[in-house]
Amino acid sequence: MTVTGRASPLCVRLSDIPETVLVPAKYLSGGSIGAQIAYGSDMSLLVATRQPGYHSRPHTHDAEQLNYVLQGELYVFVGDDGFLARKGDVFRVPRNAVHWSLVKGTGPCVLLETHAPPLVGDPGVVDTAVALVEDGAALSVTAIGSEWPSTHDTASVEERVLARDRAAAGSEVLS
Repeated sequence: MTVTGRASPLCVRLSDIPETVLVPAKYLSGGSIGAQIAYGSDMSLLVATRQPGYHSRPHTHDAEQLNYVLQGELYVFVGDDGFLARKGDVFRVPRNAVHWSLVKGTGPCVLLETHAPPLVGDPGVVDTAVALVEDGAALSVTAIGSEWPSTHDTASVEERVLARDRAAAGSEVLS
């Protein structure tokens, strides 16, 4: 997408990037997620807001992902394990790893996400994402999309991770 009135094709204000629905409802067990996305030749940057109750289905993408939690917290599941990421935490999702997340709190979780190569290949995303490249260069960007495998056993992974966190929280109270 092109934003008019930019002094340079390499800079845009976040407030000028339209929000997109990052994950269609058919791939969610609950909640919603909106994101503002900018991308260059080799990576994308998202400010993504996951609402309370957000629960994505397992997915993969051929892009490495690094995230910084700006606000709130969420459970992140990667393969057969997971962790609780809170405000101030940085976490990585390896390229092509099956992963999904869950917001259990009462407030939204806001993440600053990076993906390399750019995660702008999903339907509708490239229509709202802003390319920070020289004129015409956006046409040569390799846009990565998400795959949604249906065979991953999320219930047992989530149950084990959440039980481990409950036990850890209980032992902290006893200390």
